[in-house]
Amino acid sequence: MKKIIAKSVGMFELFYDLVFVYAISKITAMVHHPVNGGIPLVTLLQFLFVVIVVLQIWLFRRCILTGIVKIVILI
Repeated sequence: MKKIIAKSVGMFELFYDLVFVYAISKITAMVHHPVNGGIPLVTLLQFLFVVIVVLQIWLFRRCILTGIVKIVILI
């Protein structure tokens, strides 16, 4: 069985997570109120596009954070 190694979390990473929590809450608000019992096609397409974009950013956040840290260290 593998040992679980605890990692410390920095304030920048917590802030980054908080930004995504806010973004997800705004995204879900797009489809929260149906119009005449349904979601209009345009709204659904906008919702899907925004969800895909935000999830792609979230999944590649390590690359982004690592790049930002390297740039800050170099400056």
